[in-house]
Order: sequence, then C-alpha cells, then structure tokens
Amino acid sequence: MAVTDDTGIPATVHLTRLTERLKEDGLHARVRVASRRPPELIVVNPDAPALSEIVYTAPQEGTWWYWWSWHEKIGPVAETDAVARKIHHVLTPTGRSR
Repeated sequence: MAVTDDTGIPATVHLTRLTERLKEDGLHARVRVASRRPPELIVVNPDAPALSEIVYTAPQEGTWWYWWSWHEKIGPVAETDAVARKIHHVLTPTGRSR
C-alpha cells in the first residue's frame, strides 16, 4: 500500500530517515512494507530484545507525524532527531537512560 504525504514524499522515506537515525543510536530498525497495510518501522533494542516497538507515519490536521503503535503521536516527521530520542528513551531499560 503506497502512502505519500502532501508533498508526494512516500511514508517509507520518512520511516527510512528515522531508521538511519535510530541505527546511529545503536537500535535495530527496519521498514516493513506489506500489501494492504501502511508501511511501518520495527524498532528493537539489541541489548534488551523484549523492548521493541512499531512506529508508523500518518497525517493529522495537515501535518505528518510519527506515531506509536498505540496511536499516540511521537512527533512531526520534520523533527526526526527529537523523535529518535523519544523512541530511544522508551526502549531503554530503567536505570540506563542517557
């Protein structure tokens, strides 16, 4: 299922940008594209594999956002670094936060 933002940028481009940023932080991340489903980003903490999350992109009120799997906004796609920090924080075991 192809999903694009208002400028024609595919959702996979936003997710790939975030993937690269998360990998810089040492997290495992990959974009999954399946038929009949919007693309999603699977993120795993390699030091604690039970800590994983699925992230996706979708618009709301004219702005494209990264979203948690439980349908809560993480941040706008224009703020990839801030979003990566939030994801890293959530996937870090208690007592190990940066």
